[in-house]
Amino acid sequence: MNIKARIDIDFKHAMEQADELEELSGRLCDIGKVKFDDTLTLITRAWNGQNCMDYTRKAATFRDSLYESAEILKNTAVLIRNTAQFIYAAEMAAISICG
Repeated sequence: MNIKARIDIDFKHAMEQADELEELSGRLCDIGKVKFDDTLTLITRAWNGQNCMDYTRKAATFRDSLYESAEILKNTAVLIRNTAQFIYAAEMAAISICG
């Protein structure tokens, strides 16, 4: 396999990894928005009192942490894409100079 083909494969792999991270980020957001919020709504309808408030406060803190993790994954995907594009361009420039 020649160098250019290997560079192309590595670049494609990096972009696929970024896509996976972005997909995971979206899934985490969906879990937080749909399933988690719906569950908290059901809990607050069925349960009253201080224990319910304490539980839902802790659950909301966890949900917020979930959103933060999703944002970190999304930002990591952007970083991978930017880095991969930069390296790809540099490697292609090096090939054109050397080759």
